[in-house]
Amino acid sequence: MVGDQTIPRSEYPRPQFIRKDNWINLNGTWRFRFDDGNKGLKERWYNRSSEFFEKDILVPFCFQSKLSGIHDESFHNTMWYYKKFKIPSKGLDKRILLHFGAVDYNARIYLNANFVGSHEGGYTPFTIDISDFAQEENEIIVRVEDPSKDNEIPRGKQFWQKDPGWIFYPRVSGIWQTVWIEFVSKEHYIQEIKITPNIDEPSITIECYVSGKGYKDLRIKALVNKDAREIAEYQTKLDFLGDIEKKRKRRNLLEKQFGIVEKLFKIHPANKFEFKMSIPKEDLELWDIEHPFLYDLSLHIYDKNTQKIYDQVESYFGMREISLSEGQIEIKTECDTITTQNKVILLNKKPVYQKLFLVQGYWADGLYTAPTDAAMKKDIDLIKQFGFNGLRTHQKAFDPRYLYWCDKLGVLVWGEMGSPYAFSTEAQKRFINEYINMIERDYNHPSIIAWTLLNEGWGVPGAEFDACKAHYTLSLYHLVKSIDSTRLVIDDDGWYHTKTDLCTKHFYTNLNLLPDTFEEEKTMNYPEDYEPSIYLHGFGYENEPIVYSEVGGYTLDYNNNIENPVGYGKVNTSEELFSRVIELLKVFDKKKTWISGFCYTELYDQFQEINGFLTIEREPKFPPGKLKEEVEKLFY
Repeated sequence: MVGDQTIPRSEYPRPQFIRKDNWINLNGTWRFRFDDGNKGLKERWYNRSSEFFEKDILVPFCFQSKLSGIHDESFHNTMWYYKKFKIPSKGLDKRILLHFGAVDYNARIYLNANFVGSHEGGYTPFTIDISDFAQEENEIIVRVEDPSKDNEIPRGKQFWQKDPGWIFYPRVSGIWQTVWIEFVSKEHYIQEIKITPNIDEPSITIECYVSGKGYKDLRIKALVNKDAREIAEYQTKLDFLGDIEKKRKRRNLLEKQFGIVEKLFKIHPANKFEFKMSIPKEDLELWDIEHPFLYDLSLHIYDKNTQKIYDQVESYFGMREISLSEGQIEIKTECDTITTQNKVILLNKKPVYQKLFLVQGYWADGLYTAPTDAAMKKDIDLIKQFGFNGLRTHQKAFDPRYLYWCDKLGVLVWGEMGSPYAFSTEAQKRFINEYINMIERDYNHPSIIAWTLLNEGWGVPGAEFDACKAHYTLSLYHLVKSIDSTRLVIDDDGWYHTKTDLCTKHFYTNLNLLPDTFEEEKTMNYPEDYEPSIYLHGFGYENEPIVYSEVGGYTLDYNNNIENPVGYGKVNTSEELFSRVIELLKVFDKKKTWISGFCYTELYDQFQEINGFLTIEREPKFPPGKLKEEVEKLFY
């Protein structure tokens, strides 16, 4: 299916796992009804017809947004969606997968009055096999529960009070990413892939999860293309699928005959396996911010004898490595050579100064959902136009297509998810489960170089006085490292650090309070009465790179239309905003021998919080190119 301009967000929603022609986009007009009395389950609304659902809503926009057609920002904890759709007759012979990009927060799915599945978590995708329930004419009904005031769910910046205020914004409930149907083989199909680059060999390791039962002629073939030219191929038979004992026997035979075991035959579950593909050295191009080169990857499952293709998936990857220096290093700049006083961040073994924007991911009319794919690309273009090289996604797991544009255009990303605000076993389970799902979804994006786990102690209030919360923070760091050892991990951004790859601090506008020397910086004390402890008791600074991951935030009401504006230092004109920003960046430039970067708060205004370089409509408050000229003279 190609993009259809009559369907909102009609592009294929999963850019790193594409099946080109066998899908149906279910975005568009659905029927909708609030269930404020929470009586829909008892009254079996999943049996109701279209007329019962009294409103129209435009999916994938949440009901609080203008683009949804409803634009109701009051409290509604439970809602129902209804849509009719057809499946072509040839599709009924396939396995039929129903995909949701994201539904906030708890979804129950019914197809033709049958309960087919559920999902908890507002940021991550889920898939339901509806093959046994689908027919040519179908009715899908979705019940969503999103407790407006529950602070045990990872709600991020969604406010639990009626109206947005302070640094919190409108709530987002229900479907907010694309819904689609996909047709795959009943016998064999690829469920997921995980791609890990190694720039030293150079090679990629692919972890692949395949549905189905193997047989002797079943094969998988992977091809790597560079600029439409094939540069690497790998094939192996899949006779072991679904049979762990057969997999063990093949492993033992190889070990007995050759004294080695192919990486393919690690003892994973029977349908999950790994293989490695070498990248010819003459074809090696690294992904970086100046040259974000991407290789194309395709995988086929087929029958060697008949040449029948069961499944074909298109993807891409970047060859890049993120790491830390072992200690001090020398860095050559255009003007001189500097020697750092602590560790620095390395991209492909070269120092990279973090010039980031805080990006919160709201649009004026769509809230969490960008109105178009082009709107997401525009955000990334603007980051580069200002002369910055990355972003910290803040309190939201971003749309995969947003991350695609970061990959494509060469922008560094610190990944983050919304936090809960309460500390409880329930809050911990919800956060951990969804964070793991986010990492699994986003693992293959080369632009992501770091995972930020917590922010400013949200979800661990009073951790200074509670050892349980320190243990939890530390456990999150090690948990994420066990899932993804290839990226940097920040345990609690801003303060309350335990074990962390980066020492991050939050500091806004009073430049006189910044430490003057590295020795003063290493005391890890904020000015008295400013903020909590940088490190929790029993933990301390271990020479990590230091990044001021929230700075600036100067407040300019550019169009004089904001009531009760929020920010961190009022300015009155575009010229004053520009001069204050330059002053701030020059102070950080003087400290670049021990400070490895900053994250300016923020790229664009968010409702009442008006500290962006852009308005929420993405209108620049001063010419981006003017700042880029100055930024290019600074840092390294």
